[in-house]
Amino acid sequence: MSDLDQKLKTFRDQIDSLDQEIVKAIQNRAEFASKIGEIKRERNEPVFRPDREKEVYEKIKSLSAGPLPDKVLIAIYREIMSGSISVEKGLEVGYLGPAGSFSNQAVRARFGASINALEFNSIPDVFRAVETDKIDYGVVPVENSSEGLVNSTLDQFLISDLLIYSEHYLRISISLLGFEHDLSKIKTLYGIKIANSQCKNWLAANLPHVEIVETSSTAKAAQIVAEKKEGCAAIASLIAAEIYGLSLIRESIEDLADNTTRFLIIGKNQCPPTGNDKTSVVFSCPDKPGALYRVLKPFFDHQLNLTKIESRPTRRNSWEYNFFIDFHGHQKDESIQAVLSGLKENTIFLRVLGSYPMSPQIL
Repeated sequence: MSDLDQKLKTFRDQIDSLDQEIVKAIQNRAEFASKIGEIKRERNEPVFRPDREKEVYEKIKSLSAGPLPDKVLIAIYREIMSGSISVEKGLEVGYLGPAGSFSNQAVRARFGASINALEFNSIPDVFRAVETDKIDYGVVPVENSSEGLVNSTLDQFLISDLLIYSEHYLRISISLLGFEHDLSKIKTLYGIKIANSQCKNWLAANLPHVEIVETSSTAKAAQIVAEKKEGCAAIASLIAAEIYGLSLIRESIEDLADNTTRFLIIGKNQCPPTGNDKTSVVFSCPDKPGALYRVLKPFFDHQLNLTKIESRPTRRNSWEYNFFIDFHGHQKDESIQAVLSGLKENTIFLRVLGSYPMSPQIL
């Protein structure tokens, strides 16, 4: 045996030994997770805890000295924690389907592969499933970095008592899928409105005369093209191509390279403070001069950072609006409680949609 062969054998033996230790440690961790699950059930506490999840991720990043980057370690631990949750109790999480949608990808990216992901036909259906305890949590898109708000999600918060339990940012890469590699043969294009808009410049340059048919999701678009086969294509994800047996015609056709969608995890629980949180509220104010100023001034007085402010028609009377605001802090923080008290005095409708850990916007 040569010196190189001997070194190779030595390294492989060391890896085999480490694998034994790693598997044993993971199984031991799962046993402790099971015991924690028993205590949670006795206390009627949620199995999924975004605050604890964040704590674990910060801990493993602080323990790491390389060579693996932090994002790789987090991906590994995401699956370990996903398996631990399945040992504790298991989770059922709903999303806008069919399988292969970007919402489906967000579920996998946030919860891992061990939870039970259930598809629904619409965002209101996801809300209703959580409200009626058919599922534990729902994952719904709320805004895109290039195309703005998902109004269907915001409208549901006006009629639902569900809370925002956590958030997740997903990098969106859009592909053109189908069987027609010759673009001139594509006559009909299927896709969801917001995804179509995210690649409108590419479509105008490459498929200017194609009829665009809107679908309920990108995965539904892929499903339709898989059935029709000829003369059409879908705007969808690469995972949808795998699921529905489509070919990749063009990859990454989105107009902006940093195209990102923010998703919300909705449920009936409120996440405890972590020290780096965000709070979302919706309100409407009287139709009189200075009303919005009086609502917003307390945020300035307490030096609170507003990360979003958007308006939506109330649908009660013409030209009346609800305002959706995100800001730094947790509703249990003393300064936030003071601001919320001021909001109550200066609004005619106010609802706190939830306080939850802030997630990094680049994943």
